[in-house]
Amino acid sequence: MARESVSIRRRTFLAIVSAGSAVVAGSVTSQLATDRHHTTPVSPMDIDRVYQITRQYYVGPKRDRPPANEAKGTIWEVTDGKQTDTTRRTLSDGDRWITLNIESESKRPGEYYLTPEDGVEGIQDVIDRTGGNVVVRLAPGTYVGSELTLAHGVTLHGSGCNATTIKLKDDANADLITTPDPPRNNVMQCTLRNITFDGNKGNNSAGNVVYGAFWNSRFINCGFHSAPETGFWLAGSTASTDDNYFAGCRFITNRGTGLRGGANKESHPAVGVVRVDTNWFGNNSGPAIVARGNAWRITNAKLYRNAAAQGASIELDRCSYSTVSGCDSYMEHSDRDHVIVRAAEGATSVGNQIKNNDFRGNYRSAIRCVAESNDITALQVRGNTIQSGGNASNGIVAHAENGSFIDCAFTNNVFTGVLTDSKLDLSNGWTSEGNLNAA
Repeated sequence: MARESVSIRRRTFLAIVSAGSAVVAGSVTSQLATDRHHTTPVSPMDIDRVYQITRQYYVGPKRDRPPANEAKGTIWEVTDGKQTDTTRRTLSDGDRWITLNIESESKRPGEYYLTPEDGVEGIQDVIDRTGGNVVVRLAPGTYVGSELTLAHGVTLHGSGCNATTIKLKDDANADLITTPDPPRNNVMQCTLRNITFDGNKGNNSAGNVVYGAFWNSRFINCGFHSAPETGFWLAGSTASTDDNYFAGCRFITNRGTGLRGGANKESHPAVGVVRVDTNWFGNNSGPAIVARGNAWRITNAKLYRNAAAQGASIELDRCSYSTVSGCDSYMEHSDRDHVIVRAAEGATSVGNQIKNNDFRGNYRSAIRCVAESNDITALQVRGNTIQSGGNASNGIVAHAENGSFIDCAFTNNVFTGVLTDSKLDLSNGWTSEGNLNAA
């Protein structure tokens, strides 16, 4: 018996959250094995929830639980047919099924475990039944479907962006992930984590990977890939679209823009306070980022071969108080720009900063500033390294069309290599000083 207990301890480890949210690390099976030695009954463990511990966590009642000897070391969750709305989790030790806990459906802790067989429809069912404020943990594999509509407080937690994929089905020609009615509403405090979202552009002619209005939401270690249109469209809304954060994500091979913020399919509201930190943008046919609104923070990004068909790598389009900092941008298109700052359509651009970036490759200009219809005020461009292997044309270009430049500065930047046109092409309203090799 002791030898069996040791073996079980080595095989199965669980993370259990008990009542009061105290975390206990250990082995339920080991505890059960130890309990067999007691001569007096031991009160049942007060388990609040059981997280996914093994590689296979099955959710019923979509399929029958196999014999215990065929499912050693796995946990199955089933609905007890004799006890209405009761959920039972059981663990196989190879000989039998051991009950881990039983809980009333009305007291579910707000976590659900799904597998690829559940598909996008299964995820939607959980969101619809709970109304939001729920964690959905996704096993490895590919979940296929379209128009998964999120709600307040939904967390989708995958097993890793190289393990869990949510993919747009063939010929859907729709958005993969959405929120309800972006022109008028948003969803609050959503999280997408450790998932690849695949737009399947080879089998769809339209659709964004994500199109929705979010407030105070987090997008962590995800991939937004292969959209027929935009990888992630953070839509504007008459409700607040504010305080959103992207970290460790990949926006690659989208037919349009990688990450777009502001406007929506029906109207043109802006967004605010978008933090984009340490993300990868590569081989998007459109811009890597189109930022519209206030207080964007684009930091420490890698941008590689974007804007092949249109736009600039980063577009600050009617933005104010926004920053592009610490980015490494490589371009291979002689008619494209690394960064463009634009003031148009009644929106003045105020207080933006482009600082401490590396601009490399073949490009039309490192920074292009266009006061199209309104003024660009207090734009600061400083501390950047502008490199050329002989195939780049311009350093910074500033053109006033129907607007003007006010109190803008190009300072302490470094030029390396030969530009085929002009290092500095600045209009009135700019100061330039402290730049190395600018002559």
